[in-house]
Amino acid sequence: MKKKSTGKKDKTNNKPTIFWFDEITKNCLDIIDTKKKEYGSSVCKYRPSSITDRILTKLSRIRSIQEKGVSLVDEEIEETLTHTINYVFFRIWRLEETKNVREINIIKINKIVKEIKSILEKKNHDYGESWRKMRISSIVDESIVKTCRIVAMEKMIKKNPKLKEKLNPKILDSLFDITNYLVFALIHIKEGVDPMQ
Repeated sequence: MKKKSTGKKDKTNNKPTIFWFDEITKNCLDIIDTKKKEYGSSVCKYRPSSITDRILTKLSRIRSIQEKGVSLVDEEIEETLTHTINYVFFRIWRLEETKNVREINIIKINKIVKEIKSILEKKNHDYGESWRKMRISSIVDESIVKTCRIVAMEKMIKKNPKLKEKLNPKILDSLFDITNYLVFALIHIKEGVDPMQ
């Protein structure tokens, strides 16, 4: 059955950005906790570059649905955005790990969320909520561009490991930005904006 994605109006949509950030990231962390109980730490089997690819495919799915105007899979754009944020959390965590991991470290991921929140507060102060002028499709495109840049930097590091020290901070900055952009997209949806725009 063809399924068209639509925004869901929140009657209490006049809430501060930081309120929404806390609510959205709490939901993301709850999902990580639930999936860890169901599947264990199987996500740790991914190589870091594979997590980046998952981010890119999730974002590409959203763009494809927006362009075609319909989804044939029973997963709303809002849900895909949430899953993508979690993959970004995992990618940041793996970027900061210096050894192979076998267990999801919720404490470290919570720390990452706090760091991302701090960056959002600073940038939102300087840019004055300008993200609200962006369409969700533009936010998705911006996130795809940043992810493609990460892919390019990962390839450069693979060819020349000495570039890791120089490029990893740039990858981290891009991942922080992607997280906040995706949070902004979810806020739009929660405030009643059509995710197909």
